[in-house]
Amino acid sequence: MACLDTTILIDLGGRTSPRKEQAARKIEELAAKGQTIVTTRFNVAELYVGISRSHHPKEGEKAVQTLLSRFEILEFSDAAARLFGSITGFLQQMGKPAGDMDVLIAATAMVYGHTLITRNSKHFRHIPHLIVEEY
Repeated sequence: MACLDTTILIDLGGRTSPRKEQAARKIEELAAKGQTIVTTRFNVAELYVGISRSHHPKEGEKAVQTLLSRFEILEFSDAAARLFGSITGFLQQMGKPAGDMDVLIAATAMVYGHTLITRNSKHFRHIPHLIVEEY
């Protein structure tokens, strides 16, 4: 089971992204292995931030909706909220805090038992027990 981070969603959806082919190959690889491919509501929110900053928000929203129609979106559960709190507290005690959105994404993926697929593994490197796969 694979949970797509925002980086791969951006690369898949971008018309001019130099990483589009790389991201598409990763999706094909996951699908060929029979992986369930999902993303989180937090990744969707990050895409909407990009739309709000776009010079063509209507086109951006249409592209995002088309892209997201291909994947299930994981919602944030109470179990994920508890895990978020635990991870954030642990990282703060270690003196290695991570961004809240990254920990929210990680906690959601972990609760549902998914590997996180990202181009920015360094954002997640201190989160214990999270399985991260780069593309």
